[in-house]
Amino acid sequence: MSSRLFLKIGIRALAFIIIFFISSNIFSQTCEGPGNYSVPPTPYQNGYLIFDGRGDFLRTNDLDAVEFDSLTTGSFSIESRFKITRSFTPQYIFGKLLNKGWLFGYHTDQSGYVSISFSNGWRNVYYLGSDTNWHEYEIKYVKQSRLLSTYVDGNLTYSYQNFTYGNISNGGAFSVGNAGFLPEYGNQTVNMYSMWFKGAIDWLKITVNSENALSYDFNDCAGQVARDSASYYITDRVYPGVSSCGASHFMLGYMPSKDTCDPAWGSEEANPYATRFSPMGSGMQNWHSGEDGNYFTDHFSLCMTVWNGYLINGGLFNIAGGTGVRNIAKWDGSVWSNLGSGLSNEPKGLAAYQNELYATGFFDSAGGSEVNFIAKWNGQSWNPLGEGLNNAGNVLAVYNGELITGGWFTSAGGIYSPGIARWNGSEWKGLGAGILGSVNSLCVYNGELYAGGSFEYAGTLSCNGIAKWDGSAWHSVGSGIAGGDFMVSALTVYNGELYAGGSFVNMNGISCNNIARYDGTAWNSLGSGAGGILCAYSGGYITDLKVCNNELYAAGLFTNINGIQANKLAKYNRINWCGVEYGTDLRPESMEVYEGDLIINGDFFSASGTGYDNIVKYTPPLNITGNNNNHNNIPNEYKLYQNYPNPFNPETNIDFLIAETGPVKISIYDALGKTAAILVDEEMKPGVYSIKFGGANFPTGIYFCRMEAGNFKDTKKMLLVK
Repeated sequence: MSSRLFLKIGIRALAFIIIFFISSNIFSQTCEGPGNYSVPPTPYQNGYLIFDGRGDFLRTNDLDAVEFDSLTTGSFSIESRFKITRSFTPQYIFGKLLNKGWLFGYHTDQSGYVSISFSNGWRNVYYLGSDTNWHEYEIKYVKQSRLLSTYVDGNLTYSYQNFTYGNISNGGAFSVGNAGFLPEYGNQTVNMYSMWFKGAIDWLKITVNSENALSYDFNDCAGQVARDSASYYITDRVYPGVSSCGASHFMLGYMPSKDTCDPAWGSEEANPYATRFSPMGSGMQNWHSGEDGNYFTDHFSLCMTVWNGYLINGGLFNIAGGTGVRNIAKWDGSVWSNLGSGLSNEPKGLAAYQNELYATGFFDSAGGSEVNFIAKWNGQSWNPLGEGLNNAGNVLAVYNGELITGGWFTSAGGIYSPGIARWNGSEWKGLGAGILGSVNSLCVYNGELYAGGSFEYAGTLSCNGIAKWDGSAWHSVGSGIAGGDFMVSALTVYNGELYAGGSFVNMNGISCNNIARYDGTAWNSLGSGAGGILCAYSGGYITDLKVCNNELYAAGLFTNINGIQANKLAKYNRINWCGVEYGTDLRPESMEVYEGDLIINGDFFSASGTGYDNIVKYTPPLNITGNNNNHNNIPNEYKLYQNYPNPFNPETNIDFLIAETGPVKISIYDALGKTAAILVDEEMKPGVYSIKFGGANFPTGIYFCRMEAGNFKDTKKMLLVK
């Protein structure tokens, strides 16, 4: 080992020791925001659900307790707080309606009345007229006296004597925002879409025979939109082809609604939570216009990459920031725009290769031209890659100067190449005997290509969900995964180790719950892993992993990670996990770093209490490791380390030491001496620091990193290679 390499390792080791000894002070600073994650912010706390009248609804399967069987039901009460925002229009607010069910709504015959209907007709509760204010409603029925009483804001409004009803047990679903959905799906379940509720509901409670049958309070986060006495499941709407769980409980905007946009959260709080999340225009939507009306339909984002200084986002949508697009769009830092006429269906993988943008997924045309599940964009037009694939691709990566794609296919360019193939710019080739199963993630680690997914074999080699390619042959990486949904969906490199996320219980025989790390020799768990999803065997699902600002971010379906409360989004600083504020309401799908910010996309409508449509920007704190509380471990010198990796594309890490409190400036210059970026320009305290420089928007070439702190000045040469 050379003395130079030994010195470099020694310096790194010393820096790590310093960080380790002061970690109790350092790393607590990375968990910004309040520590009590069980009480979420606006719009959840003291919040309510907003229905837009275009298909938003919540539903359960059949609930016997709210059928009011005339033979078994004695007395009952129904209580709710809601407001109407569309006056004089018939609409169903909640209830059951199939054949002879019941419902609570804005009267279909008597304009302006809020009423309740059982098997023998409507009964008025209150005349709202054009009143759009909040009101508390209560319906009481005493079977012994056959008295039905209605109250609004605590005041008696109507009293019905000798009220009776027949057996209304019907097997239908209970719905909020409409009524009458069956547990099964079919055309007959969408024939009342004109009756969608437009307004907001705060809470809903039903008591039958003096027992609580249902109590829903819409203040919860983590996708937990309601709870009752029988069950408490997290249920999230997911993209087609992926099953949801908790079928006996509430579904958010679930099929067969024409408009599967979920109800949004609103809040009565005057001071919303300060957040590092910010919008990217108005996000992504999918607008339908046809004979059956105009409405927003199911929409989501699935994949991202950075290409030619643009952030590229792909998914199922036709509007990006108000601009008409077709399942793919580019962001220049301020506005969204299209890429020609886009793709015929959603992409699942994106990558930059040889100065062109590549996309793979479920589409069979790009820019109006026929392609087979994969295409490339040169800035002006879409083009095929030979014969393409014979089935959908899931992921793209670059390895050894070639484009690698993984997915469900069995051939590429007409060549038998199951699960994975490579494109050199002109022709397709296989990687050995391929992978027998779905490949969902790819990553280069220690000069080898790692593939993760839902497969048992790479060629004839047993590998169970993860394998590596050394350029000529496949190798196993331990005994692989077991349990859960048997899926590795995310791979990334952080701090010199390979991290794998997905839905699994064990990795190489080690209990790890959906996330594990590999040091090149052995797999290790990260504490108790990611969990909290009660209806998932593995406790959850990691959809993506990404390094930003020298921390590892994890996104997916989970409410805690290593025992720390984290709502579907968490970050790791080599020692501790933290939740990222209050996370997202539904399902984050993928992440990308753009202009120093972490971009999260997926199938969600809010992050940390603020509304966004399927894509959001998170700006992390600049410093993650500086500290001046442990005086025994304060650096006694200023130091600027060589960036790593170097050469780099598109990001590199810059570590430095601060010995005394004072002004610090770190700048990046190009080869002509022109300032390219200023990374730090502020007063800093003594400590060990690490920042990132992103070169996505800069051309290939030589750059210089210069640090100035008091009398200390130093410059390091860096090489950006694209």
